[in-house]
Amino acid sequence: MPPKADTAQVSSPKEAGQATKHPALAMLRGAAVAAVVVGVNAAAVATVAAGSKGLWGALLGLLIVLVFSGAGLLALHAARHTSPTMQLGVAMASYTGRIAIFGGLLALAINSDSLARNVNLTALGITAMVVVMGWMAGEIWSWSRLRVPIYDLDHEVNP
Repeated sequence: MPPKADTAQVSSPKEAGQATKHPALAMLRGAAVAAVVVGVNAAAVATVAAGSKGLWGALLGLLIVLVFSGAGLLALHAARHTSPTMQLGVAMASYTGRIAIFGGLLALAINSDSLARNVNLTALGITAMVVVMGWMAGEIWSWSRLRVPIYDLDHEVNP
């Protein structure tokens, strides 16, 4: 029987040297997965601890973090073809706007009797905090696996 040819698959040079085309979306995907995993576990704990109000509080906390944190990465993705200075401005404006809106929503939530009657605010707050930590861990993990060239390329990577 003749010896078999080497069947190991070799990546083409194009694939091996490619940078990550949309880093913000890759980070968004990793962060969202981590946040949902943490949020679902927090919702289960909140449900056991505080019943259905705990569940609704935890789910609301998860939703708030996903929307606010996701908006920042989507803003950076939208600004990916601008100059680094403009990207920094977009990141800062996005962060400032998200904090201002979140502060306004927090003030409304504190003064809302109907929210307090239907949602466990402690579960909401604790879930939001742990989901933010999960989001950040997922974002950092995703960022550490991006393929970002450390040199200038002859052509644009993100057309």
